[in-house]
Amino acid sequence: MNHRVCILLNSLSEYDFQELVDRYLPADSFDVSIADIFPIDPSQFDLIVPWSYRKILGQAKAAGNVVVFHSSDLPDGRGWAPIYYSFVEQKDEYVISGILAADEVDTGDIIVRARFPIEAGYTATFLRKIDEVLSLVLIAGVLQHWPDSSPTGVPQGGGGSFRSRRHASDNEIDITKPLAEFLPHLRGVEHNNPAFFVYEKIKYRIEIRPDFEPNRPQAVVIEYPAIGIIETWADWHDSP
Repeated sequence: MNHRVCILLNSLSEYDFQELVDRYLPADSFDVSIADIFPIDPSQFDLIVPWSYRKILGQAKAAGNVVVFHSSDLPDGRGWAPIYYSFVEQKDEYVISGILAADEVDTGDIIVRARFPIEAGYTATFLRKIDEVLSLVLIAGVLQHWPDSSPTGVPQGGGGSFRSRRHASDNEIDITKPLAEFLPHLRGVEHNNPAFFVYEKIKYRIEIRPDFEPNRPQAVVIEYPAIGIIETWADWHDSP
């Protein structure tokens, strides 16, 4: 029997990764449903995954099968814009934490973590593509390790930290300061909300990219702390 997965989007128009779903959650092993409202009967699915979901899900914790993927080493980096802050805080590693849904945002028990080094040529645009693939890989991994029951996790330790919500105005840079001061910021912003400066009342956008195609992570370390399993993964199938 195939695993039943519901990927929950803010809007069905956001679903632009069918090719990746076909590769990493193939139809011979997974029945994937795409929805923009929480299922009336969550028990119909083995796993429900909010995908950058911004709506409040009051019923998610009680369902017991809702897994949220957040791109920080929780409890560090709860809150907003995790990809951006990975650059601005100059993290050495990029971490995706898969957690059970909880009443308070980003506080659920940790089911799985995936981590890899952030290389010099990486930008937010590139990391988002990697993040998308790895989230699907982790969905498959969670279902592999808990094929007949809801996944279990371990409580988050320590006090953690919270990252503030960002606004378009936060992307303005001061052109009187050295460019090097803004490189982490420039690597962390994306084309839909780019960095900018204003000169003689004209707004100029700034986007940077390396003059080469960055290498994908050679080995992603994936840990399932509740069951003591650590794996490595690098089967990219020529994507992203």
